[in-house]
Amino acid sequence: MPGTRILGVHGVGNLQPGLDPVAASDRLAAWWRSALKTPPSTGLELEVYYYAHLFSPPVGQGSGGLGQLDHHTGAAVFAWASQLGAFDEIPQGRFTQPARMGAEWVARHFGLDQALLNRFVASFFSELTVYLADSQARKAVTDGLADAIAQLNPGILIAHSLGSVVAYETLWAHPDCRVDTFLTLGSPLAMPDVVYGRLAEHPGPRGCPPGARRWINIADYGDIIAIPRGGISRAFIGLAGDISDSIHAFDFHRVAGYLACPATTGVLAALV
Repeated sequence: MPGTRILGVHGVGNLQPGLDPVAASDRLAAWWRSALKTPPSTGLELEVYYYAHLFSPPVGQGSGGLGQLDHHTGAAVFAWASQLGAFDEIPQGRFTQPARMGAEWVARHFGLDQALLNRFVASFFSELTVYLADSQARKAVTDGLADAIAQLNPGILIAHSLGSVVAYETLWAHPDCRVDTFLTLGSPLAMPDVVYGRLAEHPGPRGCPPGARRWINIADYGDIIAIPRGGISRAFIGLAGDISDSIHAFDFHRVAGYLACPATTGVLAALV
């Protein structure tokens, strides 16, 4: 597939203040290109769809103050931490701030830096909650991605983190969007009680979107966002691959690690 075009869909924490959408997209695309471990001879052309400016969580939500999260975001953090096992070990009568205490347990259990995890959790779940709750912003984001696919005509759609939710919903809402390969990285799509049950409805079972010839998912063994562990094929049908790989011992969700990992490199090498 010489000269294959790739369209990336970014995850959380990518708002680029002071840049217009085109410049922000160009900046993200440059970061993604530098992370990809593919030789120039493959002829891959990569752009990134930028949507972070279309919605934003309330001021302070991403600052690391887990005690200041709104009710819906706090409930999402509670559900996430519960799925990782936090509240099996914390007696319910002993916590007054379940989101904060859940994050503290996750940091201890997985050997993560508490301050960094707090900031990540606040950012991820704040953006996720706003995307799922704000129907107008959600439609603007998915319509924008559909337009980008129509304009670029990519062979490969790579969607990371929250971007995998955006891309999945877009491909189902716009079946005229066609891609050869839908590649999801660090996806929370199958996360019970937080994402899976809140995906937009579409005809038929949950599975590979009709406009994608194949869907491949890659998740780090220790990615605390790619829940449940062991892949998403138990929740979605029709995947051509549901791959686990080791991305980075302590930085297991960042897109740069996913783009550079052997699993991603292998998938792209096979496609081009």
